[in-house]
Amino acid sequence: MNEVGIVSFGHSNYGAFGKTVQEIIGPVIEQCLGGVDNGLDPKDVDQVIVSAVDNQFSNQHQTGALALRFLKNPEAEAFRVEAACASGSVAANIAYKSIKFGIARNVLVVGFETMTRLSTRESTSVLIRGGSPEENMHGITQPAAYAMMSQLYSDRYGATEDDYALVSVKNHENAMRNPWAMFHKKLTVDDVKKSKVVASPIRLMHCSPIADGAAAILLSGEPRKYTDTPVYVKGIGMAHDVLGVFEKDDPTSIKATKKAASKAYRMAGIDASKVDIAEVHDAFTPVELMIYEALGFAERGQGFKLLREGTVMHSGSLPVNVSGGLKAKGHPVGATGVGMMVEQFRQLRGEIGERQVPDVEIALVENHGGTGATSIVTILSR
Repeated sequence: MNEVGIVSFGHSNYGAFGKTVQEIIGPVIEQCLGGVDNGLDPKDVDQVIVSAVDNQFSNQHQTGALALRFLKNPEAEAFRVEAACASGSVAANIAYKSIKFGIARNVLVVGFETMTRLSTRESTSVLIRGGSPEENMHGITQPAAYAMMSQLYSDRYGATEDDYALVSVKNHENAMRNPWAMFHKKLTVDDVKKSKVVASPIRLMHCSPIADGAAAILLSGEPRKYTDTPVYVKGIGMAHDVLGVFEKDDPTSIKATKKAASKAYRMAGIDASKVDIAEVHDAFTPVELMIYEALGFAERGQGFKLLREGTVMHSGSLPVNVSGGLKAKGHPVGATGVGMMVEQFRQLRGEIGERQVPDVEIALVENHGGTGATSIVTILSR
């Protein structure tokens, strides 16, 4: 079967815009379709898959059909998927399989969210539903759930408040090079440690922001027909774990990510040592240390050493979240996974300006929902 490749992208700024769904997805769809190097007839797009987490954010049902307005091909199939914060990567996973198994030739994936039309309290009441029903019933929010995981990780392995703060510092520094990012403000470790406690040890400056934004990618089973520089999906793995922190065998580990990574590495025929750059799901920055370990970049309980040694910095041997991550780039949940793919697509093509990492051959995306109930790991290469 033919290889599946990404051939074009669209991406908005992330921030607080007060735009409607059509105002936010229309331009990224048009950018994606118009950016195909060798041109594309809309009739050649067989599917449109939209990722968005909740209709309360968008105030809009039928977002798949709405996307067809901008594709201008009413014969394509269109639908929406949802898997909390992993929605965008789930959409890309379905697109990959549709092409791989002959259901479609070309698939447009569009992720979006218009979160800021709701208040922070209203948004929190929506986002809490990504956890377990039992935790929801007791008012355990996402930061509270991650706080329990982070505190246990610190107690067991010795990660410090400075280590957790340094993730935020790194990702804000990276976002300074990203014009799409919501925040262009450097932080110090002291800035993070002095910010408001949300759920100890999680502070405000550990938390990704509520944001609006959209991103799109076009996947093709004939990638070289549309561009001379496609980016290939070499491996993709999806895995699950329990919904609640209280149910986890080990709350200091993102088990679903470890399983998903194993599948993706096996499909790609590589191991973690071959990865040149990674975008990972730092919705609450202490979890980034656990993700390093789940992906095989560090041994259990040793993830913080990659920070201390500079390995995961922009200038390090394995840069992580060069985009600024969810923490500083922003986290419009339905767009997040797709936006991560756009970042790596452009890194692999060497076209990303001052945040370009040299000699990128293998790029990884890790995107999980809730506290790791659903995880997708994708391996991309030139």
